[in-house]
Amino acid sequence: MLIKFNLFFFYYIIILFLAAKTLFAKIIVEGSSIPCDIGSGIDLEQKLPQWYDEAKFKRGQKYFFDNRFGMMQANYCGLVSLLCDPKGLTILHNTGRSSTAETARKRYISTTLHMLSWYEIDLSPGSKSWDSLMRVRKMHLNASKRSQEKEIGFITQTEVSLTVFGFLGYALIRPHLLGIRYDNDDDREGFVHFWAVVAAMLGVHDRFNICLPKLAVVEMICKICQRYIFMPLLQIETTLFRSMVQAIVDGLSEFTPFNSYESLMYFVRRVAGIPGYQHNVDLKKETICRKLFSKEEMTNMRKVFEGKPGYEYMEQSVIDDRILLFNIKQVNGAIELNQDSLDNNLVSGVYNKLNDQPISKNFLIELLGLKHNEELVIEAVENEEDWISNLNDSKLELLSDKDLRYFKFKCRLMEKNYTRIGNFLNESMLSWMLYRMRKAHSSQ
Repeated sequence: MLIKFNLFFFYYIIILFLAAKTLFAKIIVEGSSIPCDIGSGIDLEQKLPQWYDEAKFKRGQKYFFDNRFGMMQANYCGLVSLLCDPKGLTILHNTGRSSTAETARKRYISTTLHMLSWYEIDLSPGSKSWDSLMRVRKMHLNASKRSQEKEIGFITQTEVSLTVFGFLGYALIRPHLLGIRYDNDDDREGFVHFWAVVAAMLGVHDRFNICLPKLAVVEMICKICQRYIFMPLLQIETTLFRSMVQAIVDGLSEFTPFNSYESLMYFVRRVAGIPGYQHNVDLKKETICRKLFSKEEMTNMRKVFEGKPGYEYMEQSVIDDRILLFNIKQVNGAIELNQDSLDNNLVSGVYNKLNDQPISKNFLIELLGLKHNEELVIEAVENEEDWISNLNDSKLELLSDKDLRYFKFKCRLMEKNYTRIGNFLNESMLSWMLYRMRKAHSSQ
């Protein structure tokens, strides 16, 4: 009997893996050539998907409010993670509405209030949440058109699907670091269904909707996104990324005090599970997806990133079975690697030049904002043993005393959120912050 159960469980896990990897590959490859929307705003059709379940949707809304403080922190981490995508960041920058502290303040107050309306109000034709979703969808369409005019490219099904990860991914797979309760799968299924509906209302096709499968499959897809997309990208800080995130920090400083760019990035990378950021975490929960893709599947997915501005030095790390750790250090006399090294999968070392052309090195320096005495050091994590050996909080020493205080304060807030008094204080603080946001929005 036990053997039969173990075999059943084994085959069940295999089925989950296959379902998750198939959908992920479809989103990355097929979705990258399909626009989220076309035409004009007046042509957009707004209707509830046929699989909409009102009871599940409302349960998802309730789950958010039962964990509102942690959910908002998860959304903040998701926002930063989404900004590390070069194309998405360029599209956002092209709107001209997020590049300064003042414009970022207006944009993200508006974004927060839009999102809260989806959680707070019943979704029906003519409701505030219904109109909000249509307004956001039209804004995406307009941004896509402007990006096409600037030859950046249109917003694809891939980008909108991954955007959904930004809103639910970390809350689903890293709740223990965010003060979110995760002991009831019915609640979590409702939460996933909520975002499946929202994604559909924002123009995501069913075949690219990461929230439509069973909960276990959705969790696996989110872990794949974490492992193959956001873990590498969050380590590459371009000058544009830094300036845009700094604008958010400065713009929202009156609502989120005790925050800084460096403390925020450490917190986000800790939530994303990047080695070197495991301060005060349960290392047993710091796991990575096992290798899921064949060499051919990897090649097909990586082709999607070829030629995209900002991805010139990421093609070897995004969608890669190895986990590459990127560090910018002052180095002397280190092993120099070039394009031949990359082509032969010899990635560990210091990149003094790539493609053996000065223009490539100059582009890299410009892209990352490297100084003349700084170089990009890459270490490859090849297996479970390498992974475990890199799980530490060594990056903590890079924080200033002030940033360290800010970071640890945020961690304590997450931990205390599991206590009754801590949750009460956090929710009270959040309610005051949202009140001030609504007041600021009404005066704009």
